[in-house]
Amino acid sequence: MKTRRKTGAGKPIAKKNDGRHATFFYLLLACIMGGIIGSAITILIVAPGMLLEINGPGNTTTVIQKIYENQSVQLQDVTTGIFKNNKVSVVYVESIRYTQSAFGIVQTEASGSGFVVSDDGYIVTNDHVVSDSSNITITLSDGKEFPATLKGADPLNDVAVMKINPSGKLKTVEIGDSDSIAEGDFVVTIGSPYRLQNTMTFGVISAINRTLTSQGGFVIEKVIQTDAAVNPGNSGGPLINLQGKVIGINTAIISQSGGSEGVGFAIPINTVRKIYNEIIESGKVRRPWLGVTSTDVTSDMVKAWNLGVDYGIIIIDFADPSPAKSAGLRETVSRPGQPDFVLGDIIVSIAGQKIQNNAALLNVLLKFNPGDQVEVGVYRDGSIGNFQVTLGQRPAGV
Repeated sequence: MKTRRKTGAGKPIAKKNDGRHATFFYLLLACIMGGIIGSAITILIVAPGMLLEINGPGNTTTVIQKIYENQSVQLQDVTTGIFKNNKVSVVYVESIRYTQSAFGIVQTEASGSGFVVSDDGYIVTNDHVVSDSSNITITLSDGKEFPATLKGADPLNDVAVMKINPSGKLKTVEIGDSDSIAEGDFVVTIGSPYRLQNTMTFGVISAINRTLTSQGGFVIEKVIQTDAAVNPGNSGGPLINLQGKVIGINTAIISQSGGSEGVGFAIPINTVRKIYNEIIESGKVRRPWLGVTSTDVTSDMVKAWNLGVDYGIIIIDFADPSPAKSAGLRETVSRPGQPDFVLGDIIVSIAGQKIQNNAALLNVLLKFNPGDQVEVGVYRDGSIGNFQVTLGQRPAGV
C-alpha cells in the first residue's frame, strides 16, 4: 500500500510546477495594471476635456464628473455658467406711452425685459410691455442704450419684436425646444424685475400644458408654469433650461401681493419662435380668417328657437370678401321677431374639432394657415352639414 509524504501540519508537498504558475499569474497581473495605468495616462494627455454626464444627455444635469481629475461640477457652477453666457443677450426694455385724459396728455412708463434673437439687433419681448408706446429704449447688459423700433406684434400671444441698430454684432440666445420639457426640470430666469437689470432666479418647472388668456383674449396653450421668482419687470425675459437654452418667455404671475408667490407663467418658445420669425421676415403675423361676425349660442337661444345643438357660434354677418360666404355658408337675415327673420348658420366644428364658442373658434383657426382648406361643420334647419372653406388672411387691424 502506497502512502503520500506529508510535511509540517499534514500539508501535501508542493509540486515543482506550482512555482511556474505563480510566476505566470504575477506577470499577467503586471500586464493588466500596466494597461490600466497606460490608459489613464493616454486620457490625461489626449483627452483632458472629456466629460461624463451623470444623468445622461437631455436629462436634468446636476453633476458633471471630470473622469481624469475625479472632480465634480456642482449645480451652482452650472447656473453660474448659464448666467454668464446669457446675461449679455438679455436686455432691459423701457417704454413711454402718452394718453389723453380729462386733464390733458398723461405720460406713463412701462418696463420689462427682452432677449436678442438675431445678431443684427432683433429683440423679442411681451406685447404688453411695448404696446401703444411712443418711445422704446433698449439697454444692453453693458449699459449701452439704443432707441428701438417696434417691428411687429401679436397681441393674441403677447409677443412683440423690436429692432435696434447696434454698432457691432450682438450675442444671441440659444433657442431650445419647449416640447421636450418636463415637470421638475430645473430652470432659471434672467431679467430686470423692479428695474434691477441682470437679475437671475432659479426654480423648477411646476407644470406644463397650462392655458393662459392673453390681453388680446386668446387662450394661449402649452403654457409653462414655474416657481422661479418672476416679478414685475421680468415680463419678456427668457426662461432657460440647464442646457442654457431658452424654452419660454416669461409673461405673467398669479399673486395676491403683486410680487412673486411662486406661480409664474411663460409662453413656450416653440410658439414664440414661429411668431418672431414671421415678423422678422414679413413685418406681420399671418392669421387665418373665415370672414364672419358671430355670437355664441346661449341656452335662451336654444329654447327660443328650439335648436338641436346647445353650442357653437351663430353667423350674424359676413365681411367683404368672406371665405365662409364664398363656400356657401348663410348669414342671419333681419332680426328675431320680424317676419323676414332667418337664423344664420351655426358653426359647430372645424376640421373635426368642436367649436364651443368664439374663443374656441379662434384657437382652432390658429392651428391653420391662410390658404388651407378646412371642413366646417354647420347646423342649419335642424340638421348638420359640412362645407369646404379655403381660409383667407385676416386683414390688418381686424
